[in-house]
Amino acid sequence: TTQTYVRRPYGVGLLIAGYDTNGPHLYQTCPSGNVYEYYASAIGARSQSGRTYLEKIYQNLDGMSKDDLIMNALRALSGCVSGDGELTKENGSVAIVGKDEKYTLLEGDELQPYLDRLELEGGNNGGDDEEEEQEEEEESSGDDEDGEPMDL
Repeated sequence: TTQTYVRRPYGVGLLIAGYDTNGPHLYQTCPSGNVYEYYASAIGARSQSGRTYLEKIYQNLDGMSKDDLIMNALRALSGCVSGDGELTKENGSVAIVGKDEKYTLLEGDELQPYLDRLELEGGNNGGDDEEEEQEEEEESSGDDEDGEPMDL
């Protein structure tokens, strides 16, 4: 008898960032072998929230300070953490590449000050203030008999 093994081969998707004489580049490789170039992107099982946030803000990224760029990266990542988890120095990192910039990986204690700033902002995943205020108004105007805010 002939044995068959029906399984898909492993595939790997990568985000590759770099900088050359033409400026910054971000490429995504797919298991299919396709390569795409993006201004901003996120990949992985829970990446949709991060991509949505980046789609909203990517046109404003040009000219931002390095600290603001790091904070936007963390806001995008915070929406991708599973379940009730939160982004911490143990499960998050940010890589930095750029013109006249040596490759730098922020993780652990170097990342903590940015995570603290994110926490002070309310740990949001990038919603703008107007949307947050509207959500707060909807929660506080709930018709719950006990006066408890409604879960939205």
